[in-house]
Amino acid sequence: MASIQAKSGKKGKKTYYVVVSYHGKHKWLKAGSLKDARILRKQIESMEESRRLEKLGLSATDKRIDDFLQEYTDHVRLRTSVNTLKRYRSILNTFLVFLKMFHPNTKCLSQIKADHIESYQQQRLQSLELKTAADGEKPGNHKPKRLPLPQTVNFEVGVLGSAFIWAHGRQLIPSVPTRKVRPLKSKPHRQARILDPQECKLFLKTAREMSRKDRRLRPYSRAFQFLLNTGLRSGELCNLTWADIDMQTDLIKIQLKEGWTPKSYSREFFLNRASVKVLESLETDGYVFVDQTGTQLDSDSLRKVLIKIAKASGLHDLTRVHDLRHTFSSLMQKQGVDRGTVAAILGHKDLSTTLVYTHQTRDHMRKSINAINLR
Repeated sequence: MASIQAKSGKKGKKTYYVVVSYHGKHKWLKAGSLKDARILRKQIESMEESRRLEKLGLSATDKRIDDFLQEYTDHVRLRTSVNTLKRYRSILNTFLVFLKMFHPNTKCLSQIKADHIESYQQQRLQSLELKTAADGEKPGNHKPKRLPLPQTVNFEVGVLGSAFIWAHGRQLIPSVPTRKVRPLKSKPHRQARILDPQECKLFLKTAREMSRKDRRLRPYSRAFQFLLNTGLRSGELCNLTWADIDMQTDLIKIQLKEGWTPKSYSREFFLNRASVKVLESLETDGYVFVDQTGTQLDSDSLRKVLIKIAKASGLHDLTRVHDLRHTFSSLMQKQGVDRGTVAAILGHKDLSTTLVYTHQTRDHMRKSINAINLR
């Protein structure tokens, strides 16, 4: 793997080098004397392969960046939800566009360094051309382009980091370039908007009144009531099928199905009376919540309608569907339901929480879910 070579200078003085070869690549490391060269060769050969390649700046397999990102996308597709895959794919495509625009000579995976990631951070914050090129032309979208916030760029770098960690684990790169990159300074995350019981009733009442005037809003009105009474994520609601529900026992299952993977582990819990009544009012097949055309609801349309109803209710600061999940959790705990049971219903993955709720019985969960019934 490593050999000692000598080069003679103009005056005939020899300088010794350690030549490291790996998969057709050669790296000459200057040592000085023959004794120094032997010591250096011994040090290199005693290193673990990953450390040795990092020191030498070599890569075990020098893949093209676009080929690698496609492989990583295929890896993610089998392990995550459709919406998460869509977001990851968008970020990876943006990174490819960035390289073509600002680092056109960077073609191979092993060429990516921390400098590239820091450059990506800067250009994402400053370059409207990059955003326009990455987004492409979206039919019907005529809003002016806005540059992403620092917290958005931090998330994107996190996704890239996951890809590079995956590559490093397969010895495609000697080190992970994102590890030495500091995140951008950003504003604290906006706190969840927790609705109190009166605000919940106001929101649901407004939703029903608006749905009477516009039948297209009726599926959304029922969906929001179901979310407030179950704490489901929007993706879980949109992908809920009748096969996931046992109307005889009121048991609901959030589980893996073709084309969709739950964010957390598969789980089951009992529905409260209000959510059962929502289901009994529906006349759908396949997916439980569909629009007037029979098309499966999606997270984007849920958010748009939520904002519309919230504004009509005077709840102008309610802009995220996920806040209904936070509201459910908060109201359950205020009613005295222990945190472990709430975590079991919500499907939290935190191990410390899991230790609390692993011994909860079905009877206890059935009783606890009825602590609130919002109509």
